[in-house]
Amino acid sequence: HYTFNLRDLSKVFQGCLMMRPAACPSKDVLVRLWLHEACRVFHDRLIDNGDKDYFKRMLVELMAKHGLGGGATYDDLFVSRNIIFGDFLKVGMDPEERKYEEVPDVAKLGGLLEEYLDEYNMANTNALNLVFFTDAIEHITRVSRILRQPRGNAMLVGVGGSGKQSLSRLAAYIAGAYTFQITITKTYNVTNLFEDIKTLYKIAGFKGQPVCFIFTDAEVKDEGFLEYINQILMTGEVAGLLPKDELDMIVNDIRPIMKQQEPGTPDTWENLYGFFLQRVRNNLHMVLCFSPVGDKFSRRAQQFPGLINGCTIDWFLPWPEDALTSVSSKFIDEFKMACSDQAKDALKLAMGHVHVYVTAACKEYFEKFRRNVYVTPKSYLSFIQGYKELYSKKLTYTQELSVSIQAGLQKMNEAKADVNTMKAELAVKNQELAVATKEAEVLLKQISESTAIAEKEKAKVVVIVDAVTKKAAEIAAVKDDAEKDLAAAKPALDAALSALNSITPKDIVGLKALKNPPDVIKRIFDCVLILRYWSVNTVQWQDVKGAMVLAGTYENAVKMMGDMNFLTTLVNFPKEQINDETVELLQPYFNAPDFNYDAAKKASGNVAGLCNWAESMCTYHNVAKVVEPKIATLREAEAELKVATKEKNAAEDRMATVQAKLDEMQAQFDQAMAQKQALEDDAAATQKKMDSANALISALAGEEVRWTAQSKEFDLTIQRLTGDCAMASAFVSYLGPFNREFRELLMHRDFYNDCIKLNIPVTPDMQVAKFLVDDAEVGEWTLQGLPTDELSIQNGIMVTRASRYPVLVDPQGQGRIWIMNREEANQLKVTQLNDRMFRNSLEDCLAFGKPLLIENIEEELDPVLDPVLERRLIKKGKQFVVPLADKEVDFTDTFRLFCTTRLPNPHFTPELSAKVTVVDFTVTMAGLEDQLLGKLILKEKHELEEQRQQLMEEVQSYKKKIKQLEDDLLFRLSNSQGNLLDDTELIDVLAITKQTAQDVAEKLANASDTNKKINEACEEYRPVAHRATLIYFLIAEFTVVNCMYQTSLAQFNQLYELSIDRSDKANMPSKRINNIIEYMTYEIYLYIQRGLFERHKLIFALMLTNKILVSAGKIKSSDVDVFLKGGGALDISSVRKKPKEWIPDAVWLSIIALSSLDAFRDVPDSVFRNDGLWRQWYDQEAPEQAKVPDYEDRLSKFERMVVVKTFREDRTLIAAAEYISDALGQRFVESVPLNMERAWSESHNKCPLICLLSPGADPTKLIEDLAKRKKIRTLGVSMGQGQEIIARKYMATAALEGQWVLLQNTHLGLSYLTEVEAYLVKEENIHEDFRLWITAEPHPQFPIGLLQMGIKITNEAPVGMKAGLRASYQWVTQDLLDAVTRQEWRQLLFIMCFLHSVTQERRKFGPIGWNIPYEFNQSDLSACVQFLQNHLMEMDAKKASQPTWETVRYMVSSIQYGGRITDDFDQLLMDTFAERYFHPGTLQVGYELYHDERSSFSYRVPDGNDIDQFRSAIELLPSTESPEVFGLHPNADITFRALQVKDGVTTILDTMPKGAGGGGGMSREEIVDRICEDLLGKVPPMFDKEDTKEKLKKLPGGATQPLTVHLRQEIDRLNIITKLTTGTLKNLRLAISGTVALSGGLIDALDALFMARIPASWLKMSWEAATLGNWFTGLLQRYDQLNKWLNLGRPKAYWMTGFFNPQGFLTAMKQEVNRKHAADKWALDDVVMTSEVTHPAKDFESLKEGPPEGVFVYGLYLDGCAWSSRENRLVDSEPKKLFNPLPVLFVTGVLAKDKKRAGVYEAPCYRVKARKGLNFITTFALASTDGSAKWTLRGAALLCTID
Repeated sequence: HYTFNLRDLSKVFQGCLMMRPAACPSKDVLVRLWLHEACRVFHDRLIDNGDKDYFKRMLVELMAKHGLGGGATYDDLFVSRNIIFGDFLKVGMDPEERKYEEVPDVAKLGGLLEEYLDEYNMANTNALNLVFFTDAIEHITRVSRILRQPRGNAMLVGVGGSGKQSLSRLAAYIAGAYTFQITITKTYNVTNLFEDIKTLYKIAGFKGQPVCFIFTDAEVKDEGFLEYINQILMTGEVAGLLPKDELDMIVNDIRPIMKQQEPGTPDTWENLYGFFLQRVRNNLHMVLCFSPVGDKFSRRAQQFPGLINGCTIDWFLPWPEDALTSVSSKFIDEFKMACSDQAKDALKLAMGHVHVYVTAACKEYFEKFRRNVYVTPKSYLSFIQGYKELYSKKLTYTQELSVSIQAGLQKMNEAKADVNTMKAELAVKNQELAVATKEAEVLLKQISESTAIAEKEKAKVVVIVDAVTKKAAEIAAVKDDAEKDLAAAKPALDAALSALNSITPKDIVGLKALKNPPDVIKRIFDCVLILRYWSVNTVQWQDVKGAMVLAGTYENAVKMMGDMNFLTTLVNFPKEQINDETVELLQPYFNAPDFNYDAAKKASGNVAGLCNWAESMCTYHNVAKVVEPKIATLREAEAELKVATKEKNAAEDRMATVQAKLDEMQAQFDQAMAQKQALEDDAAATQKKMDSANALISALAGEEVRWTAQSKEFDLTIQRLTGDCAMASAFVSYLGPFNREFRELLMHRDFYNDCIKLNIPVTPDMQVAKFLVDDAEVGEWTLQGLPTDELSIQNGIMVTRASRYPVLVDPQGQGRIWIMNREEANQLKVTQLNDRMFRNSLEDCLAFGKPLLIENIEEELDPVLDPVLERRLIKKGKQFVVPLADKEVDFTDTFRLFCTTRLPNPHFTPELSAKVTVVDFTVTMAGLEDQLLGKLILKEKHELEEQRQQLMEEVQSYKKKIKQLEDDLLFRLSNSQGNLLDDTELIDVLAITKQTAQDVAEKLANASDTNKKINEACEEYRPVAHRATLIYFLIAEFTVVNCMYQTSLAQFNQLYELSIDRSDKANMPSKRINNIIEYMTYEIYLYIQRGLFERHKLIFALMLTNKILVSAGKIKSSDVDVFLKGGGALDISSVRKKPKEWIPDAVWLSIIALSSLDAFRDVPDSVFRNDGLWRQWYDQEAPEQAKVPDYEDRLSKFERMVVVKTFREDRTLIAAAEYISDALGQRFVESVPLNMERAWSESHNKCPLICLLSPGADPTKLIEDLAKRKKIRTLGVSMGQGQEIIARKYMATAALEGQWVLLQNTHLGLSYLTEVEAYLVKEENIHEDFRLWITAEPHPQFPIGLLQMGIKITNEAPVGMKAGLRASYQWVTQDLLDAVTRQEWRQLLFIMCFLHSVTQERRKFGPIGWNIPYEFNQSDLSACVQFLQNHLMEMDAKKASQPTWETVRYMVSSIQYGGRITDDFDQLLMDTFAERYFHPGTLQVGYELYHDERSSFSYRVPDGNDIDQFRSAIELLPSTESPEVFGLHPNADITFRALQVKDGVTTILDTMPKGAGGGGGMSREEIVDRICEDLLGKVPPMFDKEDTKEKLKKLPGGATQPLTVHLRQEIDRLNIITKLTTGTLKNLRLAISGTVALSGGLIDALDALFMARIPASWLKMSWEAATLGNWFTGLLQRYDQLNKWLNLGRPKAYWMTGFFNPQGFLTAMKQEVNRKHAADKWALDDVVMTSEVTHPAKDFESLKEGPPEGVFVYGLYLDGCAWSSRENRLVDSEPKKLFNPLPVLFVTGVLAKDKKRAGVYEAPCYRVKARKGLNFITTFALASTDGSAKWTLRGAALLCTID
């Protein structure tokens, strides 16, 4: 966007014209106005302070040059003042009347903006909370200025969270504009956008109101949106926005407005529409808020030029440190804190520093781990908010705890004082007790004397009593007789008395209250009145239930009841007075049917007893009539007894007096004893109270010490909260996305040290986890499934404590499991963004306050979540609502949102990072190891693990209880009222609490001991868990190598558990552990390598070996570094000089690097001393098998591998195989043929089988064959556009019926795969036989979930002859072997498989193997085998002795394999192979296919009828073979293997963390500018057209000679290249300096030059080269050859490499030869080219002159062979010499019949190493005695360049 044009210039003057002349009093003000406007247009778009500073200084220079500004300096204009113009200096003024003027006092601007902000917040529901630091003020004034200009549009560029939108809203309010922003929903599309734009057009066009349309990059749902925005900015007319009818309506509606404003303009349709558009463009102001992160911004700027040209750009730089401090000051100044002002000031600085430190760490983190982390100003605000909340919470807690502890201590001190008081009281009480005891003794003596007197008196009384008793006995006999008779009446009397006793005065009172009681009651009372001789009413009869009864009286009864003693009178009634008449009077009452107890009871309750009493009195009278005489006798006797009794009573009275005195004394004694007892009890109680108080005080002694220590610390703790909370809040707000290493680094190196530097009180070595969370809560988390390692606990803190909702980077799914367990009780809902019910789930959770987990998010969230993430809550009454796109949803406080992603390294945008707390939940080694150990123990010693789990739960509950008890203890103690020692209940509770706490502590200690024992028992098994962890982390690291290598932790756990179950059992734990490790390592290796491409299998095994040995301490990681990096970082000029020239520089640098290993300290000296031996070893074909000079006897396999890599890099992987084999076993380096059946058996209906495609590997046939064997139908569909419909149908059918589905080439239909994943996860009714097979090329967008639930399979051709034959004979079955009975069949079948492996293996050697790498695969072999089978069956039927060899060769070479071959030389090679392997000699038993001279090993055809014989023979083959097996020279191996090693090392290094790059140095642009300058100095001049014409004419033969014509064509071509090169370099320099725009082609050129590559535009027009340097050298050499030819005449020999058209050169040469033989009548069509190498061999320098006819050609190289000058023929290359220069070649033309055919090899000649058709020039005949077949197999060719 550094492109400037006249539009920008006009914007400067448009800005100047905003000021009215009256407001511009002087020239100085005008100059400052121009300065201000120039800055707004040009300065504000610059992207860093360096550019901005440069621009300002340039302005100052310009002003000085033109004598403006009165000599003002840079400092005067930009440092000591801040020039700002605006029209908003008077709040509340009508926008139309405002004046654009200079702000006189910028310092007061903040206050003015605060007023505007208050007004804005009162007028709007979404209040803004802004801090007006300098940058913010400047941005607001800039945006406000743009919005006040007609057609003023702004583009604000800055990372998300910089405040672009907030500042724009306030600026729009200040400018009086209506603000609008679109609301993105899931269905928002172009139609919705058009509707929104129409609305804005109408407001701007009809109302003429300024509109501020804020549009952010988050709202670019479709890139097409930008096209419409572009149109608004450029023309105001949006294509397709307004249909015809709406346009007509607009034109009609605008007519009155135009007539009013432009009365003179005719109201034609065009004029009216133009007027409308004019108003829209003037009033509709676009404010684009874009982020510069990533390539989107630059791409959009290029695609939509209106975004740049139509807007004034304001680039938001990161907030400077003073801005950060201003913001912290605003929030912290008003915040109440318990610390000194100095600490508070330091804190404000520290907060700014935290943000700066983390910003720097983000860059460092990316450089080291290639992980993007962003912090934005929004993160900073969240950090400050988090700090305030945490500080308030911690301060309140600490203060409350302080008060409680002080109160508790005070109570304890009071208790101690009370105990001392009680001691004194007890002493006094003991004295009083002694006095009381003496008094009691005196009393006891007096009582003894009085008792003796009383006894004498007692004896006298006894005599009198005896006499009276005798008399009484006689009377009793008489009385007895009378009573017997009376006994008959007794029951009736008793009944009457009991009836009377049941009547209470209350009953009588109740009855009295009745005015008219029931009749039966009245009659009962009549009976009582008659018995007592009271008067009753006159007799009257009445009918009751059919019986005549007397009517009752009640008045007298009431009076009778009025007597207080009424009941007593009845009880003591003189029944003897009753006479017969009374009884007779009562009889009519008794006869009444209802005169009984029950009836009366019913009528009046207990009073019914009177009924019984009256009847009993009559009964008694009847009995007494009989007994009366007897009673008279009895009365007489009783009179006598009365006298005797009187006498007895007098005696007893005397006795009583004596006894009373005795009793009085006894009472005194009792009182004394009671007093004594009370004193004893009191003393005992005091003693008891004192004892319990002492017990309590001693029991609480521990607490007292703790509390006292705590109480002393409180002041310090409160002071330290300032720093502690800052560190904790910084930790929670910023450190989530970082790994453990960086978290610790930032916490200690940056945050903590900064606090110390600024003297902020902080706890030494503060532990954030301990500060933010207690052990009890961590224990809870552990039980809920959170791993126990430190990092996971930190993550748990961030998830639960962060102020923003968390997004968990959770590739292993552990965070997800923890959250699901943790929130299960709160009714957690789980959903995904692509879930159909996602929106419903979100709304439900928001409304009902439930937690919501959105799993498997990618790198972006649905925009509908923005209001939730930013907590844009609106208060409606008592309830909060949140606006969700198209509606408002209730918001409940308990709502929690969690998001998880499976992406291991997601790149979240800065905008998203600002809205959420990103937490890296990637599993750690320690955490995983503990989990895996737990799983193992559960299987091996399940009782131990169960006990451990139970213990964990117990310990957790104990810890919880102990915490609860301690808190309870403190609470009760501090809140007890009055004297603690009086509150015995509290003392008991405290005692119980304390006792429980002790018991729990004891249990905790026991649990700890038990846990220790269990852990010791478990630790024995840790090596297994450790090995598994190493393997898992290697698998996780390996995903960097290829995006498809994804294995989930769940899959790994499954493999791990299976390994434990299936490995051999053993009684000895050590043996068992070893068995598990061995089995598991290989099983997991097999599982993983099945899904790896061949080139990565050995690398994986090597990395695994390194990890295992480093972990075991057998090798050092620094040694592995030396092995990988060698001398790559060293410079040949800065190390010791190499001793001999035969040592290549790269090797010598690696030797120096090797000497840093302990075992090789003296290796440079050894090479110096024994260079002969070392050279001999270096030249070996297989040095890894030879003895290493000086070191052979002391080398480990690892050290041998390092030595091999140092000297002979090409042999590294062979040495690595030895090393792996030695460390882990031979099976880890042997190729394992793909077993589809095993893969199928490991899968299940929800586990897809994913086949990774690579050239030449198509697993379709294998899948179809397997399906046939299993008799299962396979439904296949090749994915592509529109194929999803078929796939869905197949999936539904197959899942129902148990068939297989094969989705092929799914990389062409990735969107459907997400649907497939969801289907497999959610669908429950899937047939158990259903299987899903997927084939796909690796693609970064392939759903991770699918990869992590599926089994990955690769089906590449195996590497090596042994592996290839093994795979082929895995496919060959016994049935196939027996298909034809003849021995020739088995012989030819093996040869065919051998040839198939040869054709496949040659591919790895690149162009020397096959010119084009064909995708030969299993189908080619199958087709050939089928043909051979048919042919031999036919031969058997015809009884032929030999196959028809020509047919066999033709079918195999030209038809089956030839069908793929497109290059003639490749076809020749294939024909040569067919000749070599299919001839009569191959049928002899044990035929030798190849004999390896080096190892003396022979590749023979096995003889046998059994498939196992063949398979066993294959296993005996060497694992690596010489290239000669394939017909190539051993040197071919060097290129292939060196490349293989480089790729392998790069692969390993890619998986390792990168070292952070050093800062400083030149920028990319500066480096490229330097390169351009350098190259421009070297570019050769162009050939002048006219000058060249003249010079060509002067050449021998004139300008028409064929070779001269060729020269002219070459010069023209070179001129094009020179012009292109110069143009590109010059334009690049101009673009870098900002003079021209950096367009697409130049951007590519800049990237290429920076990477030292050749720009694509140059390559397209010129020649291929490896590096930019080589290409440029080629340019100079080409110019040099053509220049000399043009100026000095024809050269002696030609450098054919330097020609654009070498074929044209050779044709021209033939034409010239032909012309020379015109006399011989040669026809050009009969002339062919021939060639021979000069003999004796010549080089270009030794040539004296050119040939008489034909040409000498030099500069060619032989590939795959060499030239022997002595023998003058082709020979094999020397070892390790890959390319050999060919001496000068004589090329001429001869007649076709004269051309020599025998003894020559027609070597194809190519321009470069890549032997593609376009690079082919011709063939040159070279002398050879070995026959063409050898050189064809060798891949011998000529190359023009070996660059």
